Amino acid sequence: MTADEKITFTDVFYAPIHEALPTCSSARECGAVSDLNFLLSGVGRCLEPVTSGRDWVQTIRYLLSAPISVSNFFSTLKSERRLRLQNEAAEWIRTKTDRTTIPQADPFSAHQELDGFAIYAADGHFHKASAHETLIEEKRYPVGHIYAMNLRSLSMHHLDVTRPLEHKKKKEHEMNVLKRLEGKALRMGEPQGRKVILAYDPAVVGIHQWDKWKRSLGLYIITREKENMAPMRCGYLDFDRNDPRNNGVVSDEQVGFSGIMTRRITYIDPVSGKEYVFITNEMTLPPGLLAFIYKRRWDVEKVYDEFKNGLMETKAWADSAEAKCHQANFICMTHNLLVLLERKLEAEEGIREKKIERKREKRLAAEIAIIKAAGRKPNPLAQACYRCVKRTLQFIREVRLASDHKVSWRAAVVTLRLVMEKYLA
Repeated sequence: MTADEKITFTDVFYAPIHEALPTCSSARECGAVSDLNFLLSGVGRCLEPVTSGRDWVQTIRYLLSAPISVSNFFSTLKSERRLRLQNEAAEWIRTKTDRTTIPQADPFSAHQELDGFAIYAADGHFHKASAHETLIEEKRYPVGHIYAMNLRSLSMHHLDVTRPLEHKKKKEHEMNVLKRLEGKALRMGEPQGRKVILAYDPAVVGIHQWDKWKRSLGLYIITREKENMAPMRCGYLDFDRNDPRNNGVVSDEQVGFSGIMTRRITYIDPVSGKEYVFITNEMTLPPGLLAFIYKRRWDVEKVYDEFKNGLMETKAWADSAEAKCHQANFICMTHNLLVLLERKLEAEEGIREKKIERKREKRLAAEIAIIKAAGRKPNPLAQACYRCVKRTLQFIREVRLASDHKVSWRAAVVTLRLVMEKYLA
């Protein structure tokens, strides 16, 4: 066997975890479950179609050849030290995902106005309650999480879990979760001096809180206007109607809420003809560019579909807040490792999701026909932006099989090339 044949798919896929672990200050020597096996097993559970923790422990004993028991696996999920370790490893992998993004894959890189901005989307996402979830008024409520996506790089990370019991409520509103996050966390760890735009659904509405975030954190919000907001119009902002990026923009207004100046952008989607009204406290960027940023917010929803239907993560693993955060972090790590794998395949092997690209080309052609028939102008921002946001089920299954069967890297590349070229007949 040659040296090249000795390198397995598992070696390559999990390499970022091996690289991240030595950088983690919270790493320790542990006898029952090593820190490395803890991280590998967590990502592995996200990849495997297991139905419970016990199911996974039986599986992982074979995959890792490690004597992991049900009790010590679940004890790791309650460990605050392991959670600090995991946060460090997840952040290292997320940063690598961000840094390996090529400009062509960043839909905002061509717009100089955005050079000083980090651009994120965030939203809530729910899992079913675990079997041992604490009852609230004799009912188990779904577990809420807030995740954030870097819209430039597609990296995902976990912001926090909702904590209704701590606040003596059935549910905790997403805005309350965002308010209690520290500045560095809410800025997604971006360096000082860099502005952060956060696209969020209307659950984030809170104009006074926006003003506080803008002044203290350099954080700007864009969302959809709620019907009951009723701002006071203070004037219109000029914008370049000859700029194709503003195609679809009807108006750009300054509006006030209790003395706080914000901005309202009315936009008609060229394809559907549907009107959208956005509210933001970012006052300088072209309105069409801001509308495009909000449109890209849908990318995080696509990844939630990947979490649910690709990784099959629909139920909480355990009932403690630490365990819930562990699970969310592992889901994000798994997503980011899959993104890194795709990039490696494209850069080194020339393999891309060609079947997805062909579907998109057909969809774009159909959209152009609709726009022309309606007498509207296409928006080049939406038409030019292509990237594979979520992994296909074929791709995830192949990753799972190659990992389980310890396939060599070269053999896995051959099979991955086939499944990324076309759908299985």
